[in-house]
This record gives sequence, C-alpha cells and structure tokens, in this order.
Amino acid sequence: MAAADIRARAGFRLGGGRWLVPPWVAPALLVCAVVLIPWTALLFATLPRHYVANHWDFAWGGFDIGLGVALASTAVLVARRSPFAEITATVTGTLLICDAWFDVLTSRGTSDIAQATAAALLVELPLAVLCFWMARNVAQAVEIARPFLTAAGFTIADCKLVPPSDGPGA
Repeated sequence: MAAADIRARAGFRLGGGRWLVPPWVAPALLVCAVVLIPWTALLFATLPRHYVANHWDFAWGGFDIGLGVALASTAVLVARRSPFAEITATVTGTLLICDAWFDVLTSRGTSDIAQATAAALLVELPLAVLCFWMARNVAQAVEIARPFLTAAGFTIADCKLVPPSDGPGA
C-alpha cells in the first residue's frame, strides 16, 4: 500500500511491517464484550434499586464538561474542514446518546422525566444523529478523494496532506 493511503485494510497496514491497529485489539475487544454480558446480568440481579451516590454533582458536571469539549472540538474541526471531524463527531454523538439515556433514567418525578424525555427527543438525539451523519459523510469524502489525490501525486506524512513536488530537481 502506498504512503498516501489514509485507511488501511482491516486491522493492519502492510507497508514496512507497522501495524495501524495491533492484531490483538479486535479479539480483545470481543472478549470484553462477551464478558460484559454475564457481568451486566449480575448487576441487574444484585444492584439495589435505590442508591445514594457520592460526588453526584461532580459526576454530572464532569460529564457535561466533557460533552461541551466534544461539541466545541467537533464544531472547530468541522469549521476547519478537518478529516479528524469524523472522530470528534462520532465521540460527540455517542456522548449525546449517553447523556439522553442517563438524563431520562435518573430523573425523579413526572415533571423531571417529561423534561428529560423532551430534551432527549428534541435536542440530544437529533444532535447525535447529525453528528453520526457528519462523521459518515467526512469518512466517505476522504475515501472518495483518496484515489484522486494519490493519482495527482499527493502523499500523507505525519497526518498531513503533502502536495507533489513539481519544482526543479523533483
């Protein structure tokens, strides 16, 4: 594969024997997912229905700060038309779904549940869908542009697009 390839074949890049993703990562993640199934069942069966948590305000505040950073990072990278917007948009969409989930499930009382559900349906989930749509479009654009850039002599070095050198001595 040429140095200009932005995405490698599944799991690794053949060039120079360097791994893009080590080959053990996919099986390790799969083992974690399988182990999580009985663990989740155990939690459902044994956790108390009501629990008072320490540092509840810091947990939610910290999560919202992280969500704010993800939203701002996505906004900046989309405005700069960076291919890294694919990553931040995916992270932001995932955090928005988590926020909606926990807002609804941890709400107390009819009014709080209605407010959290409305926020989830009208703000958080539509924004998450938008983020995933942007990530998909950025990834598709990069994949479509790659062969044309390679044919034109562009390469990738240190995560930067390097134009062909058409000057004297090239």
